[in-house]
Amino acid sequence: MLTKLVFLAFAVICAFLFKSSEAHVKGSVLLDEYNFDRVISRFETVLVKFDAVYPFGEKHDAFRKVAEEFIDSDELLIVTIGIKDFGEHDNQKLAERFGIVKKRDWPALRLFVKGQDEPFSLNSTHTWNENEIKKFIRENTNVYLGLPGCLEEFDKIAVEFATSFDKVGILQKAEEKAEALENEEQKKVAKTYIKFMRKALDKETFLEDERKRLNKILREGKVKAEKKENMQLRANILTAFIPPKDEL
Repeated sequence: MLTKLVFLAFAVICAFLFKSSEAHVKGSVLLDEYNFDRVISRFETVLVKFDAVYPFGEKHDAFRKVAEEFIDSDELLIVTIGIKDFGEHDNQKLAERFGIVKKRDWPALRLFVKGQDEPFSLNSTHTWNENEIKKFIRENTNVYLGLPGCLEEFDKIAVEFATSFDKVGILQKAEEKAEALENEEQKKVAKTYIKFMRKALDKETFLEDERKRLNKILREGKVKAEKKENMQLRANILTAFIPPKDEL
């Protein structure tokens, strides 16, 4: 089986050959309707952006940042599909297979996970930024994505807490880990995880309720920048409590 590294090398060659006609995203593999199925079938998790051949704008920039961040990841292959609404209409039929029918549907993300009959969708109507794309991947796969403000060790404990019957024991484990931290900033972040665990013990639906509340406020954008940043970090930590799909 060919490795991701080989495909990325192939993508670099393709980007060079076609740089005069198509914009390429560093860290992503440029595919088309002829090689799409052969390539994605080799990987456990594939994130695909369907977009114009000359993509631009905030959504494209968010995708580009995620692709560049995970360029060395062995867990996630990132793919770009350029659609033409002129000439030979390249890749239009491929896009239509996944519900991307009109130009107004561009850009669109499809997340292919081995074992799932259909890909997960993030369409042009959804909120697009680097954080939201990572959440989209995190909530539908077992790929680890460290969101801003999160600690990998405590993200893993958060999943244990969400899936274990012994939540009190997991809370105690988190408290011991937090106490052993020497970095004060990390210790402060760890205390937020612990605070959420304690509240979840008092109210079973707290984690889901609080996640929905914060996301609603962040979507509406009616908070000051400083407060918004703090709320986003809290929302990121709450996302860590969502178990990967294979642990549900």
